Amino acid sequence: MSKQMVTLDANEAVARVTHKINEVVAIYPITPASPIGEWADQWSAAGQTNIWGTVPQVVELQAEGGAAGAVHGSLQAGALTTTFTASQGLLLMIPNMYKIAGELTPTVFHIAARSLAAQALSIFGDHSDVMAARNTGFALLAANSVQEAMDMALIASAATLECRVPFLHFFDGFRTSHEINKVDPLPDELLRKMMRPELIQAHRQRGLTPDNPFIRGTAQNPDVYFQARESVNNFYAACPGIVQATMDRFAAETGRSYHLFDYYGHPEAERVMIIMGSGGVTAAETATYLASQGEKVGVVQVRLYRPFPVAEFIASLPASTRAIAVLDRTKEP
Repeated sequence: MSKQMVTLDANEAVARVTHKINEVVAIYPITPASPIGEWADQWSAAGQTNIWGTVPQVVELQAEGGAAGAVHGSLQAGALTTTFTASQGLLLMIPNMYKIAGELTPTVFHIAARSLAAQALSIFGDHSDVMAARNTGFALLAANSVQEAMDMALIASAATLECRVPFLHFFDGFRTSHEINKVDPLPDELLRKMMRPELIQAHRQRGLTPDNPFIRGTAQNPDVYFQARESVNNFYAACPGIVQATMDRFAAETGRSYHLFDYYGHPEAERVMIIMGSGGVTAAETATYLASQGEKVGVVQVRLYRPFPVAEFIASLPASTRAIAVLDRTKEP
């Protein structure tokens, strides 16, 4: 695999991957995620193809709600489809997200996480938008850096096809989305290896066509509705293991190893910080340095936040842990 580095920001890094592994891209621009859709639109207009030799169809809707509806419809037809958004835009997508997750439809929404408008609007980054989507049924996968944003975009896309749980892949708005850094690009050969053809074919076969009629979007009484909602439990229970297995496959190809939770610091730490997002990079470097000076401290970087893998989280903590500090980037009054 080539190790020729390229210089770009996280938005372009995500755009490079998603344009190569999707067939339909439904967008409505919103800061700080706008450049992802702009890159995809530019490349499709120039005739650049995905890894299967077709030019992804990029459609701009009237708003983010329309973009999510277009994603839903495209997925139901069996196409590999994605979108990009942030903040209020993600809020407008939530009604369709419940449907997409309820129907166990593989997709990844890529989010440049941004504050929600409260007493005032803010275009800068926190996690209040992705946290508002916690109950939709989407898995939440966090990236901490530009390289991770590129890598996790692929990992999420490969994992969702296998577990059928849709994903929100998110990274911090501006702090990561607009950070320019050197990254190791993902070649088409790797993308083809990670996007397993038999899983793509299974997704296509679930698509609605005249030759494959199937009833979706019906109304159910409470007895049936309850049982149908409970029937998804096995898919969500399997999701963390599938994500880790996908991370392991990715590591075997690239040498970059990720886990559901990554621990840094003293092996016998007594004080441990739990953090998710761009702050985890600085926290991990600090904990590693302090540990080298004898300080019994550590940091756990959270990658898969939903479905939350409790056993893996406990296993990531040193047995010596006495105190935990959780750094949350969401205000919940």
